[in-house]
Amino acid sequence: MLGFHEDAILLSGPAGTGLKTRILGKYYEFWWKITSGGESKRNEFPTAIVDMNAGSGELYIKELGRTLLGSAGHAMQLKFDLGYPTDALKLAFVEEDPQCFSHLQNVIRKRWPSLRLDQATGPIDRNTSGVYLFSLPLEDAVETVGLLNLGNSIYFFDPLLHVEMETIERVARSLIKYFFQRGTEFIIFVFTSDWFTGREYAWRKSLAPRPATSPRETWTGSEAETVASANSLFGDEDWQENVLNGASRNERQDAFIDEYRRRLMKWFRWVLPLPFIPKRGQLYHLVFCSNFEDGVKVTRDFYCLYTGNPRFNPDNQTAYEKFVARFPETTRGLWGFQRPIQWKILWHIIRYCEGGICDYGCKGIKEKGTREGVKAAMRWLSNEGYLRQLEGVPSAWASIPRYQLDWDKVRETLALLPPSKLKPITPEHFQRKQRRRS
Repeated sequence: MLGFHEDAILLSGPAGTGLKTRILGKYYEFWWKITSGGESKRNEFPTAIVDMNAGSGELYIKELGRTLLGSAGHAMQLKFDLGYPTDALKLAFVEEDPQCFSHLQNVIRKRWPSLRLDQATGPIDRNTSGVYLFSLPLEDAVETVGLLNLGNSIYFFDPLLHVEMETIERVARSLIKYFFQRGTEFIIFVFTSDWFTGREYAWRKSLAPRPATSPRETWTGSEAETVASANSLFGDEDWQENVLNGASRNERQDAFIDEYRRRLMKWFRWVLPLPFIPKRGQLYHLVFCSNFEDGVKVTRDFYCLYTGNPRFNPDNQTAYEKFVARFPETTRGLWGFQRPIQWKILWHIIRYCEGGICDYGCKGIKEKGTREGVKAAMRWLSNEGYLRQLEGVPSAWASIPRYQLDWDKVRETLALLPPSKLKPITPEHFQRKQRRRS
């Protein structure tokens, strides 16, 4: 069974869980300020944070000897403690485990006593509190939460092992009705290294290490069960070719999370996996899925701030001079600080489109010119070798072309390097930072 320190779930790893929840709390606040309409609209637009694995709302980190807010706790803090006008913000907490659900109610009684739990746990049509608590299996909760008028929403999935791709698809299909419709974001926690090392879970059957090779006849029974679970995570068996091979464990873990990222890109323009090392030998990812480019950029910036990764800040002026020297015809008819549309779109992709993934419907790209002008400029960039058709990624809207930036071409002609690969902060580094702050 799960361990508790009072009402907080007992965990270890300040560089993992503690950092993860801090980033979530910061992002919730940033996301809500924008999607609620901001101060100019009095934050009146309907918004919702849906925590599909809410836990108890508190976490106790053994190494720190401290109780921290969990994901649900950060959502409650945003709604009730930060002084914002959050009447239009709804919170939906789903927790199947009876113990966690009981502790979650205790945490709410203790920290937010003004919230009426009889309303939060009662019938939806009689609930005027704006907070909804559901003790339901995940599959049933998807339909129940769908009855709420959510508006712009974040769905957070933090399962004890994994959430099936079928569930992810079902939620996405119910909310994203047209080409990369904005207004819905997913955040998914993935126990990456556990699939390779195995792990004894107190609350469920143990997970055996994933086999290192693909021939089925070589798998043990427990390895075959692990592969079957991974099939449900990915939604198919195609991942096996790139992950079950003789590469090093680090390479296979990279391939694993990249395969997962690509499948999520069926519904989202950008998918950003953030790595965490809670303990030596462990690697987890917090995967942000969004059709909102500013949100993805800010999430990366938050992560860089807390982990010491360098923020991406390429040299615009030098790169532009090299571009103009190579393509002087693009500046004809321009004067002063005017820039050719090809350059404006290219720079936006370099600077703001996570992974260089883009299409002509991206908000920041659409703003660079007329619809036909933008399409023509992107064709020009493709013909010049800066963009290539995105391949190997499923799409719910196959007729819409998607592109990926060719960083080799950018490096060769503009002398720009891509963003550095995100590196997780180690527990030792995290502890040194904490000591310096104290």
